[in-house]
Amino acid sequence: MDLSGLVKNGDKSFNKLFALIQAIADSAGGLTGKEAAQIAGLSVSTAFRMLKFLEDRGYLFKTDGRYVLGSGFIRLGLRARVQNPLHRLAHPWLEKLAAQTLETVHLAALRGHEVCYYDKVEGRRNVRMGSLIGNFAPVYCTGVGKAILAFLPKAKQNEILNSAHRERFTPNTLVSLKAIRDDLKKISLCGVAVDNCEHEEGVFCIAAPILDNMGHAIAGISLSGSELYLRGNVKALSKQVLNTACAISNSYNGR
Repeated sequence: MDLSGLVKNGDKSFNKLFALIQAIADSAGGLTGKEAAQIAGLSVSTAFRMLKFLEDRGYLFKTDGRYVLGSGFIRLGLRARVQNPLHRLAHPWLEKLAAQTLETVHLAALRGHEVCYYDKVEGRRNVRMGSLIGNFAPVYCTGVGKAILAFLPKAKQNEILNSAHRERFTPNTLVSLKAIRDDLKKISLCGVAVDNCEHEEGVFCIAAPILDNMGHAIAGISLSGSELYLRGNVKALSKQVLNTACAISNSYNGR
């Protein structure tokens, strides 16, 4: 994306531009120009100038007076997935695990103090959940987040835990530091994390980390579905998830 004709004030202009893009990306059905300007903290004139720039280049599309993401971002997303070596290695394994279990499988990695979903293979027993590719989720109450967190260096783990705003999403969400640390200790011993409907009501997850040669998590995978199907099969499914994560780790590390 050539921003040379738009960006004149360095980082400040970039921040404004991407705040505008993020506002539209986070909306359910797009935003009007005035709505986007308000959310991004821009003047209407600046926002409309940026919106036109993006629309002219195919990165935004205007329909019924609302701006939505355009084909330019679809192309970038597809290229990012192709270029990402972990995605290339992991995707066939995710497809295999989803086919074996009939459940939805995710690949996620740490971004800042949250996890970002990089890939998702829908299972045949599709359950409605908020884990869209590119979405962020908390580390302390998602299966894949806890699997990653448990295998981070202690200093990094403490940094994330001490800075996280620990919101209670469901009655099962662990919010006290002691309860979370106790859970992480169990995960580090067995290699598998369980999200007991802690982030979304009715959604049960089993997750395992993808490790580098030092034994530190670089990403994680999770198997997600209805608690009605998963809760009674944790032992068998945990083995499948762990085996898949180990296979991806070995491939990533050249073993």
